[in-house]
Amino acid sequence: MPPKQFDTVWKAEPHTIAKIALLSAYLKAWFSILGTKRQSQEILYVDGFAGPGEYSNHPTGSPMAALDAAQSALISHIARWKAGDVFCAFVDEDPARIKNLQGKLTAFKTHPRVHPSTHAMTFVDGLAAIKAARPRPFTRTDPLFVFIDPFGATGAPFTAVAEILRSPSSEVLINLDADGIARIFRAGDNAKRDILLTEIFGDTSWQTSLSFDAEFGVLCRQVLDLYKRRLRSLPGIGYVFAFEMRGKTDSLNYFLVFASGHPLGLEKMKEAMKSIDQSGAYSFCDANVGQSLLFRYDDPTAFATRLFDCHKAKRASYSELRDYALNETPFSNPKKMLVWLEKNELIEKVETFLGKSRKKGTFPEDTVVAVVFKPGGLHA
Repeated sequence: MPPKQFDTVWKAEPHTIAKIALLSAYLKAWFSILGTKRQSQEILYVDGFAGPGEYSNHPTGSPMAALDAAQSALISHIARWKAGDVFCAFVDEDPARIKNLQGKLTAFKTHPRVHPSTHAMTFVDGLAAIKAARPRPFTRTDPLFVFIDPFGATGAPFTAVAEILRSPSSEVLINLDADGIARIFRAGDNAKRDILLTEIFGDTSWQTSLSFDAEFGVLCRQVLDLYKRRLRSLPGIGYVFAFEMRGKTDSLNYFLVFASGHPLGLEKMKEAMKSIDQSGAYSFCDANVGQSLLFRYDDPTAFATRLFDCHKAKRASYSELRDYALNETPFSNPKKMLVWLEKNELIEKVETFLGKSRKKGTFPEDTVVAVVFKPGGLHA
């Protein structure tokens, strides 16, 4: 299946503008935190499918949003800035888009410690060129964030994603076109299915993980579920989260998938998600196979029952529950869910540090060691 075709500058749909806003919100936090903590380390941001830097109906594409976030963070924290300079590399294989982007960069008043570069080549070749020029973020602990936003289902092989995430301080945000991948799967040899899907997932696990007879929406979630498992199989990648971007007709556009080795990264990504208005032409939805639950940050009920189902009759440490909350729910910690479970008498015991006391209905991190869940359920 060929990539989607666009003019040099095209119209952005509402979910695209929301995606840029989400990226901007996260990068402002990312640049600020790392810039004030990483002594003398360079910070590298890579936009793997940068586009022209603007849309016909919106002045800010992802490259300009990233540059603005970088220098806003640097200016705001200049007195506490510990890191080295910030490097922003923009890759796109379309020369016309790169030319348009270069015009935008020329007009942009870039901070002297923020260094943009453009690369008119494929994502894979661009990564190789950037790594050759700036190897430290790929091989040491210098921070690396890569936004992977291809124009369709192909163009970002899993081997390239794995290469990025081999670095201990790297993160990725991936536009996963599960709809397009599902269509490739159903098209069979007409779309060079075996070659393309093995490239997308990095192995042949799709052969046993995707169901040809599944309803199409379920198949798209099978695609996502497998991709998340593949990311979690990478060494050190313990935090993977996905959410849906939907269009005006409530149809699936794509999944945005975030992967990191650090819980703080996912906490900040969720804060960025929460900051984007969930009303309008797009929505963020739970992305488990066979389910589509709208995120409700103020209502833990559905997610609390899932947490209980996964842990009933078991003892779970607070850190285990925190990681579950990060990876499987819209929350950054399990507190709201635990409060609901305790209120509904589904918790057997709460263990605390050295027998420290706690107020019922509270689960402070510096007090709670573990939670023991009851074996039954709400109606047991």
